[in-house]
Amino acid sequence: MEVKIRSRKLTQAVEVVDRLIKLEPEEPEWPVLKANIFTYSGEIDSAKASFEDILAKDPLRVEAYHGLVMAYSDAGLDLNEVESRIEEAMLRCKKENNHNDFRDFKLLLAQIRVIEGKHGEALKLYRELVKEEPADFRPYLCQGVIYTLLKKKDKAEEQFDKFRELVPENHPYREYFMDNMIASKLFSEKRQREMAGSES
Repeated sequence: MEVKIRSRKLTQAVEVVDRLIKLEPEEPEWPVLKANIFTYSGEIDSAKASFEDILAKDPLRVEAYHGLVMAYSDAGLDLNEVESRIEEAMLRCKKENNHNDFRDFKLLLAQIRVIEGKHGEALKLYRELVKEEPADFRPYLCQGVIYTLLKKKDKAEEQFDKFRELVPENHPYREYFMDNMIASKLFSEKRQREMAGSES
């Protein structure tokens, strides 16, 4: 499957994932992966439908909301609707005392701010996350990317140092976060170019 994705044989990759879903119907990662492949291949409607299916079964699935944010952003769609659903999910997490998912949703909200080019608001959210849980490496990485975007090299390096100090060597999400934030950076740059284009 990884080979198919890397060689951009995405229809074949989806077929492989479908076989995996049949073999392991209880494995929650396969449907998310399938939906992400749809986003990657530009099949935004299929991606959105797949993420919605996941959320129908598991309304607090952070990865599915993350996927929806990326799909909407890729298609140039307004993120307000997804954002208000994320805020509803956060309220539910608060009620259920679900601290981990609440933090993940807050990180996702900050990422939406990055995609929108609202760097000041994103930084404010990341600083709150650091204050709440200083040992979580993710907000440092995210702040480092924003300061890189803002061409504040020293501040960026300070955040990246903190991230490198805290992230476990073999953390399974290490690459995921790297990819994630590179994606945010690219979306942010794309959005800035679009905004500059519409002003001229």
